[in-house]
Amino acid sequence: MSPGDPMCPMRLSKNDLLAVRVGLGLRFIQIAGLLSIILICTIAGCSPRRTAAPVPPPTPTPPSTPPPPATTTSSRPDAPTPPRREVAILFNGAPGYSEVATQLRKLLPVATYRLTVVNVDDVTSPAVLTSLRGRSGLFVVAIGLPAARIARDRLTAPVVFAQVFNYQELLVTGKTVRGVASMPPLDLQVQEWKKLDPKLRRMGLIVSSSHTDLIPQAERAATAASLAIRHEISASDRETLYLFKRLAPQIDGLWLVPDDRILSPAVLRELLSYAVSHGVRVCVFSDSLLQWGALMSASPTPEDTARTLRRVLDTMMAGGAKTTPVLTPLSEVGVRFNLQVAMRLGLPIPPRDAWVIRGGAR
Repeated sequence: MSPGDPMCPMRLSKNDLLAVRVGLGLRFIQIAGLLSIILICTIAGCSPRRTAAPVPPPTPTPPSTPPPPATTTSSRPDAPTPPRREVAILFNGAPGYSEVATQLRKLLPVATYRLTVVNVDDVTSPAVLTSLRGRSGLFVVAIGLPAARIARDRLTAPVVFAQVFNYQELLVTGKTVRGVASMPPLDLQVQEWKKLDPKLRRMGLIVSSSHTDLIPQAERAATAASLAIRHEISASDRETLYLFKRLAPQIDGLWLVPDDRILSPAVLRELLSYAVSHGVRVCVFSDSLLQWGALMSASPTPEDTARTLRRVLDTMMAGGAKTTPVLTPLSEVGVRFNLQVAMRLGLPIPPRDAWVIRGGAR
């Protein structure tokens, strides 16, 4: 080929070849340097990095809780449950007695008291009473004189009685006997009577020799109500009637007490008839006597009697019999007013005919 032919390779001079070699050497040096830099950056961590997710802080370890102390099992057995208190309630079917027994039962929970309730009129009562004899820890509540006499004669346990006016015969046996008064407080009776009967000025009182202790009590109550009082002592029902007829011209009102030694149904009927015909107002001890002409009745309430019995019973069971009086007074009086007699006597008519007073408040 000729030198001018385009297909003919170009011939290079030695200088040109040397220049090419130098250029290739420089390019190799540049490439090698670049590779060294990349390698160094990689080792040093200078290469581009992905953002790592934040690492959560370590969860603090809660302070260790000391283990609970080991439970020590006591070698002693559990304390024994106290035994229930033994109580027998005796009553009979007379008006008012069963009501007191019912109220008392409500006040003696079965968790504390083991109750035996006996109606002494029932045909089964002798067998029940026999089972009570000699029972350890027994206390007897006797409501009414018939029940109290049975408790005295048939049982050996201490006795608490209620609704017994002539109680003195119960105290001669030498056994422990305490009671609840059968009459409401005399001062409450007089105060209410004076409110209902403003014309009342002079009162009369007739008692037996067994209840002369009522005379100073009645005098104090009458004096507190600005009333005068005359009293007499009777030995029989007929003498009571005689003494009343003698007192009638000297008094405005007669205060009757529930003493069956000096009162009888026949004398009561005659005495009240005489009182009505002579304008004498009579305060009696039972609602049933209002129909015979009495002006008002003042009687104990079953609730108050039961509460007082419970209080005396608990005191005796706790060993306090020696400090308990023979008779514990009541604190309530149930009043019933005879509106017909009041209108006939020209007295103010109260808004109702029956109410209860405790501590002087209706």
